[in-house]
Amino acid sequence: MQINREQILLSLELMDIRPGDVLLVHSALTSIGQVEGGADTVIDALLTAIGPEGTLVMSTLTGWGAPFDPQHSPSAVGIISEVFRKRPGVLRSLHPVHSVAAFGRQAAYVVEGHERCETGCGHGTPYMKVAELGGKILLLGVDMDRNTMMHTLEELVDSRYLLTLAIPAPLYPPYNGKGQFVLKKFPPGHRDYLNISGLLRKEGVMVEGLIGRAVTKVIDARRLLEVGQRVLQEDPLFFICHNEHCNFCRFARSQYAQQPLSIHRHNHCQDPTCEICVPPAATTR
Repeated sequence: MQINREQILLSLELMDIRPGDVLLVHSALTSIGQVEGGADTVIDALLTAIGPEGTLVMSTLTGWGAPFDPQHSPSAVGIISEVFRKRPGVLRSLHPVHSVAAFGRQAAYVVEGHERCETGCGHGTPYMKVAELGGKILLLGVDMDRNTMMHTLEELVDSRYLLTLAIPAPLYPPYNGKGQFVLKKFPPGHRDYLNISGLLRKEGVMVEGLIGRAVTKVIDARRLLEVGQRVLQEDPLFFICHNEHCNFCRFARSQYAQQPLSIHRHNHCQDPTCEICVPPAATTR
């Protein structure tokens, strides 16, 4: 059975997506099932739901093994975001790891200055702007562990386990691929972000439904930050797991102990691409 644009639009309306909304989307096309027209149909439905006064924003996150090219570096977070990024009129922010693509009334404001922000997800970034504009987060077939604004929470409370990381310089001025770009409060590793879902339901921050077969969540971005900051101020390790074999969570706990460990000490990780163990330039602060 196929799902079409009108069915997606009805589901969005039932989950309180309204004209004029600023909507930050994380998605997985395959989770929906068979969509008539594919990713473009989903994007068209989203744009119709928020109308000409609304703003559609999607994370277009990238890795850091090669210099970031805002025109050509593909989104690493799903085909819907990649198709959206390539659409005429869509703007992309200039951050070499945590970029977003945006279209609509507030698009230029949302993406402006991302490359000049001290961090990728904190003050002045598109993620904070979405919250400040009273925006919503749509998790379409993905869960809280794919919600980039969870990193905003950790930046706002200055979580001790965030890192400083030097990466290849992006391909835009003034870097033009020369030298390095320093990521501050970089959020690598595993976190149990699903741990906050029950509280968001209890406090009415999150609405849940279905689009096709995809479990879908709509979250009030501003209230997420309010609730999340309260949680992390009470328990800075709220998102850190207790698995003794989880390298990052073990490291994170050590940062709140009297004798913090180095990111590389007592670490037997064998993954040659591990973002925690491999980068020699990584430091804890």
